[in-house]
Amino acid sequence: MGRTEQQRIYTVGEANRLADNLLQGLVLWVEGEVTNLNLYPAYCFFTLADGDAVLPCVLFKENRSEVAEDLREGMSLLARGRLGIYTRRGQYRLNVYEGQESGEGKLRQEFLKLMRKLSEEGLFDEAIKRELPPYPEMVGLITSLEGAAVRDVARNLTRRFSASRLIIRGVKVQGDQAAGDIVAALEIFNKGFPVDVLVLARGGGSLEDLHPFNTEAVARAIRASAIPVATGIGHEPDITLADLAADFRASTPTGAAEAVVPSGLDTLSLLHSKGLSLRAHTGKWLHRMERDLELLERSRAYCDPAVILGQPKECLADSEVALHSSGLAAMGKLQSRVEACAQALARYPREYRDMPLRIVDATKKLSSSLKAWWRWRESEPAFCRRELGVVIRALLEREQAKTGRAASKLEALSPLAVLGRGYSVATRPGETKPLTDTAEVAEGDDIEVRLHRGSLGCEVKKRIT
Repeated sequence: MGRTEQQRIYTVGEANRLADNLLQGLVLWVEGEVTNLNLYPAYCFFTLADGDAVLPCVLFKENRSEVAEDLREGMSLLARGRLGIYTRRGQYRLNVYEGQESGEGKLRQEFLKLMRKLSEEGLFDEAIKRELPPYPEMVGLITSLEGAAVRDVARNLTRRFSASRLIIRGVKVQGDQAAGDIVAALEIFNKGFPVDVLVLARGGGSLEDLHPFNTEAVARAIRASAIPVATGIGHEPDITLADLAADFRASTPTGAAEAVVPSGLDTLSLLHSKGLSLRAHTGKWLHRMERDLELLERSRAYCDPAVILGQPKECLADSEVALHSSGLAAMGKLQSRVEACAQALARYPREYRDMPLRIVDATKKLSSSLKAWWRWRESEPAFCRRELGVVIRALLEREQAKTGRAASKLEALSPLAVLGRGYSVATRPGETKPLTDTAEVAEGDDIEVRLHRGSLGCEVKKRIT
């Protein structure tokens, strides 16, 4: 093959040195993941890699202080260096002068530093976290209106406990403005919408995507909230400062929705159990009261009130007889004294002789008064019996009214009233425990469905989970 005189033939070393000289002028920043790290006393070799390519790198001892001290496999490194070629082997590489951790590695370092700071302040202590309300009437949701989290929370919350109302505040959950939006939403709910519990949610993502939930402002706003806050951020492995500051942390938005509201079926089962217990206790109490009332009705004291008044009546009769005898004896003594006084007065002038007649008249009046009092006392027991009858009838009517009111309250608390509004309870035949999960039955099993009036014998054709 012919050549011109101007054509030159280069050795391999010369070709490599020529290429190295051409590349020496290129100083640039390169970002990638550290792989194939080999450490030596005077230098270290490693490779920067991304999804498209790899770049061999060398870091000499004199430049080690300019690079992150914890250089390690897998870290994201932003390196500055000069491109060149190792002429002996013809290896293309980057001579690194300085570098710093970047990307998620840098964010993780900031995350750990801020987490230690807030933890030392006691912001994540379990003792200051509040219990979530067991039956919230209003639930506030802070999330993006464009993601799947809002649909997951709304669907699961409505399915699980339809009695709760959901108020949604749309915010940005990614980017520089996201943290400010979240803090503002928390303040709006605390000032303008006093819901029972707040849910802060978003779907999964990288550490950089979740950065707004790792800011100090969001963590402090959660702890400053007067409303309990539950979080459902990312997926199971993801954990943020918002999760640590929240009163309750769920691993996903769906888990947060299930945590803030109770299960409707479990609530109905609890109400049914409490209703049965209340009915049993009330029945026992009514049975005991009816038994006591029957005993009172059969007792002689209430069947024959004269039994109660018998002994006092006898005592009264004895006292009246004794009083009558004492009165007659006293009258006899007075009559004897009057006769003695009359004989003595016979010796006195005429004006004193009519004194015995006056005394006789006074005696007759006294005797008449005594007989009238005696007749009044004889009629008194009948009056007492009538009064006692009136009191006993009033007592019985009052107790019957109390029993009626208790029966009305029992009817109002009866679980049958819940069934009357269209609900039903499914059980196995011959059992009373309600079915709360489709896993408890198999296709083809017989079940009994209790309605407000009567029951239905059904067969399971299909299970829908």
